[in-house]
Amino acid sequence: MAATVAERLVTRLASLRMWQRPSRRGFLAAATLGGAALAVDPWGYLTKPQDAYGAVCGTDSSCSAGYSAFCCSINKGHNSCPPGTFAGGWWKADRSSYCGGAARYYIDCNAKPGTHFTCHCNKTNCDHRRVACNVFRYGQCNTQIHGITAVVCRQVSCRPPWQLYPGHCGKSSATDNNTAGHTAPCLTRANTFPALKKYPKAPSSLRPGHSLKTNGRLTSPNRHTTVVFTVNGNLDVFNQDGRVWASHTAGTAKGGQAKLLSTGEFVVLTRSGRKVWSSHTARAGAEPEVRLLNGGALVVLDHGHVVWSSHTHTP
Repeated sequence: MAATVAERLVTRLASLRMWQRPSRRGFLAAATLGGAALAVDPWGYLTKPQDAYGAVCGTDSSCSAGYSAFCCSINKGHNSCPPGTFAGGWWKADRSSYCGGAARYYIDCNAKPGTHFTCHCNKTNCDHRRVACNVFRYGQCNTQIHGITAVVCRQVSCRPPWQLYPGHCGKSSATDNNTAGHTAPCLTRANTFPALKKYPKAPSSLRPGHSLKTNGRLTSPNRHTTVVFTVNGNLDVFNQDGRVWASHTAGTAKGGQAKLLSTGEFVVLTRSGRKVWSSHTARAGAEPEVRLLNGGALVVLDHGHVVWSSHTHTP
């Protein structure tokens, strides 16, 4: 005898994998999601095979799998936290094929306190994962915002969250390699593994007695970071995020230079030779060098050891 709709429903609910996950995809969330899935697409929920979507949306793409939808699926294609949400925390999957074998980072976009999102299964594409159903927070981002709210969606990136959200996300790590195969049609290599800006070729180091004058520059060997002594007298470090460090000597040092002294001190001088910025690294017997590294830091070396750094980073 053919099973009734009610019997199929009971069987389907009893077999849900999310009921077996003790972490953030828990019992109450499973019950909520079952209702949401039935309300959105009852026949599809009961009868449609989910494996057919795997090639486009990766693993665990069904609503019943218990994971949150990708933000680009619900935010007009934008791989970013939508209005009314904030970056609440993150985790990573190691050795991701989507990130050239490096770690892939998932940022939970939690609902801002006081905003309301209805728990439902996404139906904009084959990313049928959950929207605003998982009430959970890892908590490494925006700790000034208190409370635990629903995860509306997930932003994904090959760049670490502390670089995407400098000053807002910490580096305390969480790992879930079960998410390594998750994807969606709107997640392309372009918006998860951004092509970094390339600057004109230039030397990457400065020797004692040498200087950068107006529009003089250093460029890292991989050309993703550059240092320029600008026309207004600032020594600036630039990468794809724009200016990430400055000597703050604009105006004062216009027409001057940035120079590495034989003492190991890296300085910005005015046109008349007055010192207006210093790395404070002068010492007897120095063997100094200024170098712009592939990692994005401008450093002063002495006998090959870093004695000063701009503490900037370029992925």
